[in-house]
Amino acid sequence: MSKQKERIIVTGGCGFIGSHLVDRLIKDGHEVMVIDNLCSGKKENVDGPLNLSKLDVCHDQKKLTKTFEKFKPDVVFHLAAQKDVHQSMLRPMHDAQVNIIGSLNVLEAMRSIGGGRVVFASTAAVYDPDARLPIKESAPIKPISPYGISKRAAEMYMWNFSNHYPVAAISLRFSNAYGPRGRFGTPNVADIFAQKMIKGEVPTIFGSGEQTRDFIYIDDMVEAFVRAMKVAWCGEVNIASDSETTINRLYDLIAQATEFDERPEYAEAREGEIFQSRLDPSLAQEVLGWRPKIDIEEGIRRTIDWYQNQ
Repeated sequence: MSKQKERIIVTGGCGFIGSHLVDRLIKDGHEVMVIDNLCSGKKENVDGPLNLSKLDVCHDQKKLTKTFEKFKPDVVFHLAAQKDVHQSMLRPMHDAQVNIIGSLNVLEAMRSIGGGRVVFASTAAVYDPDARLPIKESAPIKPISPYGISKRAAEMYMWNFSNHYPVAAISLRFSNAYGPRGRFGTPNVADIFAQKMIKGEVPTIFGSGEQTRDFIYIDDMVEAFVRAMKVAWCGEVNIASDSETTINRLYDLIAQATEFDERPEYAEAREGEIFQSRLDPSLAQEVLGWRPKIDIEEGIRRTIDWYQNQ
């Protein structure tokens, strides 16, 4: 892979995924600017001095464009988003404003400087929940939550700009991320369980616990982002572990790692959440040369070690 140093903007760079990505980009020697409204992310998430522009990609369009024109990024990682499926059901208008209008503002800002590479953080929630597992990119698109709908709309804008403007966009459809710093931003269920068990609190499982998720460790996600900026390929690609873990098994793994001996509490399943999830990441191996390296057992151990050292 090329070692060329780039000028890079990361929107949402102070959040869980974004901060890990920023750390990696800085370590690799790139010149990085973070755009974040700091509603959920925190500056201290990033390890070292931070070039931060406190902006909202949804509401600060003119300032956003000026920031792009001044910094002139070669690459933009667009991670700023409304990420909570449950909240999207309660506030669909807000979800659309952040995830659709915010994404369009980023694309327009990139177009204003003559274009460049855009790497967009999308989601498995765009797929039909009844799609055959493991889900390939060619599977039916039928999101059942406003969150999935807004992410799909943003993907379509990414594709449109790639075909009509000098913008080369790739949308990474991630499965469920987890790992250190998951308490910042919208945490994954693995991080919620870890935090509660370490505090001696009993976590709640929504539904039977037999629903499955395709959990992917944060370091694997970051590697996918980095590889995505270095290829010319445009379109949508799955980034996932290609494995299913029930929420009940996840609970048991975290309980074992934290030496927590209480059984979970159960509540009604949340509306808008899919029952099974497993993505096929074979296209990512083809176009990015990427494959996951960290399995759920190792990822949980690393996550718990981090929480216990805080």
